[in-house]
Amino acid sequence: MVSNATSAYERRCRLLLRLAYPPRFREFRGAELLGTLMDLAEPGQSGPSVRECLDVLRGGLMLRLREHPPLGHWLLYRLAPVRLPWQYRWWARDDIQGRFFLERRITLAVLLYGPLLLVISQSPPSYGHMGGALITCLLLLTSRGSLRRAMLAKHEFHPDGTSYVPRPPEFRPDLEVHALPPDHVRRMQRPGR
Repeated sequence: MVSNATSAYERRCRLLLRLAYPPRFREFRGAELLGTLMDLAEPGQSGPSVRECLDVLRGGLMLRLREHPPLGHWLLYRLAPVRLPWQYRWWARDDIQGRFFLERRITLAVLLYGPLLLVISQSPPSYGHMGGALITCLLLLTSRGSLRRAMLAKHEFHPDGTSYVPRPPEFRPDLEVHALPPDHVRRMQRPGR
């Protein structure tokens, strides 16, 4: 009976993590966060408390907001096959591999380009307009795999989502200075040190 309650608690925690955090975070840190939630469980508890749920959801939301590209980059990425800057490439990978990737692109394009095309054509919507839009959507949906592979390659990922370009090292002054030739180190140091 205890294992039944534990497994129900664990299932609810996994669902909570899946709702709150992106796949990449769950892949690298999910076990750690799940272990913490399991340690907080009291005997016989069937799910995390409301406060724990809110804390996990808040943490996941803050992580997603921190990693989300700015509006300008995001619009270019959504409306045209533009590569995001390096610091947002992992967000792009999660987005490309996520569910409804193509549908999100199509919906935004229809919402933004649809009225513009109707104004340019200066005619009311007809069966031809709707047929053309339907055929375009069907063609895009059938080429979903090749579009994903192309977008992943554009952001320097293999088709399975693994990176083929190593992440540049984080800036650490102690490592950066020693990696430079000695004459550069002397120029970077302030006089009188």
